[in-house]
Amino acid sequence: MQLEAFPGKKRRGISLTPLIDVVFILLLFFMLSSNFMHWRQITLSSAEQSEQTPDKIEVVRVESDAGRVTHAGKSYQLQDLTALSALVAANPEAVFAVEAAPDVKTQTLVSLLDQLHRAGAKKVSMTGVLP
Repeated sequence: MQLEAFPGKKRRGISLTPLIDVVFILLLFFMLSSNFMHWRQITLSSAEQSEQTPDKIEVVRVESDAGRVTHAGKSYQLQDLTALSALVAANPEAVFAVEAAPDVKTQTLVSLLDQLHRAGAKKVSMTGVLP
């Protein structure tokens, strides 16, 4: 004869519904908090000790986050790749020193570096933020 712990009550199985709810909530949380942005790399070369001085240094200044770039008194737009290509093609062996006006975001500087690399500049440098 078998004794039951609680006479008169039926034994119920464990419900998996709360566990499934928790799994779906976690899945939803991780899907919404994930970032699927494609990250690219920009190659930057470190400074090398050299006794040679560069032939020419071209200073390119980022004036605003809207993409206004100046060089030698001329104004360019950051999105205008043909103008930047012409600038690089005029002196491809020059060092292009990028400086930023105050309050220019880092993303704008990175965009300019990327555009100069796409235009064919091999030597790109960043200078400090100047007023």
